[in-house]
Amino acid sequence: MMKAKNGNCVSLSEFEKLKNDLVEYKEKMSSLSLQLEEMKKQKNEQEVEKEDLGKEISELKSKNLRSDKENARLLKENQLLHEKVSEISSADESAKNTIKLMDEEISQLKVNVFEAESFIFEQHKLGFDKALQQAKYFYKIRIDEGNFDVKKDVYNGELVPANEIPDNDAEEINIES
Repeated sequence: MMKAKNGNCVSLSEFEKLKNDLVEYKEKMSSLSLQLEEMKKQKNEQEVEKEDLGKEISELKSKNLRSDKENARLLKENQLLHEKVSEISSADESAKNTIKLMDEEISQLKVNVFEAESFIFEQHKLGFDKALQQAKYFYKIRIDEGNFDVKKDVYNGELVPANEIPDNDAEEINIES
């Protein structure tokens, strides 16, 4: 159990679940962002197609000097084009609503990610404070007298500045020793 600033206790399994949720939120946010970009691309393509259809309708209207048979055929094509424009307009509205919902969900996911990252940071800080309090309790060390320096570490049995420890040896330091 870890104790948060507000006095609530959080189990390690709940802490791990929150970390996993954070990863899941980040993946979902990335996936939704890709979907949003794809929908925006499709919307732009539909707008171009809508414009092209509008031009085609205008051209068909201007050619009304043709024979009755030709006019009937053009009228039918014109009706089909109007239906397609209407269909695209409906799809455009649906896409706008979906984009709006996805933007809202991305915003909420960003809030969730921030909260989870803040919680994880707080738990790491509380864990460090817990270790210091145990050192104070078990070894009767006064931690407020400047004996601790977070910029130093134990290396080969001596307390040395952390930046003087070779990188390849820094990974092999056993924290428990």
